[in-house]
Amino acid sequence: MELSAAVSANVSASPAQDAANIRLRRHILCTALWIAALANVLIPTVLFSVTQFFGPADARYRALVAAVLVGEYAIAFLLILLHANVGFAAGYTAATAATAAVGSSVLSYITLTPARWSSSALPGEILVVGGLAFAVLSNLAFLVASIRYGRAIHPRLHLGGFFLGIGAFLAVVALYFHSFR
Repeated sequence: MELSAAVSANVSASPAQDAANIRLRRHILCTALWIAALANVLIPTVLFSVTQFFGPADARYRALVAAVLVGEYAIAFLLILLHANVGFAAGYTAATAATAAVGSSVLSYITLTPARWSSSALPGEILVVGGLAFAVLSNLAFLVASIRYGRAIHPRLHLGGFFLGIGAFLAVVALYFHSFR
């Protein structure tokens, strides 16, 4: 008896209500996606120019990294927008959000742990710490929104989209390693 009451509580009374719920979650997901994309594009374009933390970085390299990140987030946005396969899009966004959250957290850790802090470069330090915190928090919000969107669509994650998102992340990591050589 308890199981049927719990199941019926999760099923809405009307398909219109389900559609409105999915549209709202999709809107929240797209907003979180573009905020996370903005935060992650600001890291190579603005933060990499702070030589105290990242050393001298070529402007062409910063532009390349920013373009790759925009492409990764644009794929997720287009998959959601075009409704090619909603489960596939939800799997891809979940993988993109998870890997971006982990990536920005690791970048923050390896950047801020060995840093030598000084009062003479305080504006640059505040910019880097604020930018990295913005990237990590926006990626975590994107991850939560993608999971909630995926759960609203279907309780199970589409593995094809998830593995495509993981593959895109591995391609970005390979590009970084190739660029640092």
